Amino acid sequence: MKEQNEAIRMNFGKYEIPSDLKRLMELDHWHEIKGNIKVLDATIGLMPEIEGFRYYCTPCDVIVFGSNGCDGIHYGFLTDFGTVDTLDEAPIVCISPMSFGHTNKLIARNFRDFLSIHLDNSELFYNNFESEAAYLKQVAEWKREEEVSPYRTPEEKQYAEDVKTMLRTTFDLPVIDRPYEYIRALQEERRGQACVLTKESLHVVLPNKFGTASDDEKQWLQQIDSEDESAVQAFLEKASLPAALAVARDVGAQVDHPSLLIVERFLDNHRFHDEAVRLRDQIEPFRPVEKEELTTFVIVGGDHIIEEK
Repeated sequence: MKEQNEAIRMNFGKYEIPSDLKRLMELDHWHEIKGNIKVLDATIGLMPEIEGFRYYCTPCDVIVFGSNGCDGIHYGFLTDFGTVDTLDEAPIVCISPMSFGHTNKLIARNFRDFLSIHLDNSELFYNNFESEAAYLKQVAEWKREEEVSPYRTPEEKQYAEDVKTMLRTTFDLPVIDRPYEYIRALQEERRGQACVLTKESLHVVLPNKFGTASDDEKQWLQQIDSEDESAVQAFLEKASLPAALAVARDVGAQVDHPSLLIVERFLDNHRFHDEAVRLRDQIEPFRPVEKEELTTFVIVGGDHIIEEK
């Protein structure tokens, strides 16, 4: 239990678990006890994850709350490096580790909007479509396939619809008639709010008091190779804070590489402690082994260790 609590604390940092997320988990737990079924996973493909479910590309300022159980896809609150006041106000991000180069995607303005879209249009979170028309065409095809699918009985389909109705009522979810357009407009809005653009679409959005990056820094950003440790180090030593956080975004999203160690130290030194702790947990395989951690064994007689030096 202690390890579980520590994992939750590391994930949420200074933030409280939002009341809506608590209620969602309680509903899932109640149905599991009553019917021996994880209702959210079985009906809408959402599994609560609050104990540090992270991949190499999970942004260090994202607090993960759920996954869909496929290809490592997970969802989280975007805190913008701890500057949002509460997680009720935090935008929602989808992290898709197998979508190399496009792993992080802004998908909802807040948690209730996320739930509203997830009930019927979760495919928008982790797929890319050229247009709204292309998406609607694909939805129609999926519906035709589902009608003839032998994998779900009419009773199971009705149960899923009942769960969706319950969630809409319980959380008073908004109606989002055009989810494709909603997500497109939200991403465009964030681009306009960004003080620095990054290679992926999250960018860096900070309160005005943090300033912005210079034109020279923005040009330099485009040229940095995230896997070039010396280049990353040199930039972080000279850059403004918004530009430095842009590098942190790009390094974290693009590589599973020792450059992350440099970013971790920068975050810790600049009092982004929660972000540094989350990143630290993701990069343990790349941390150099300290000399005092090395142990030498003398092995004789097959696999038996008989002496430790």
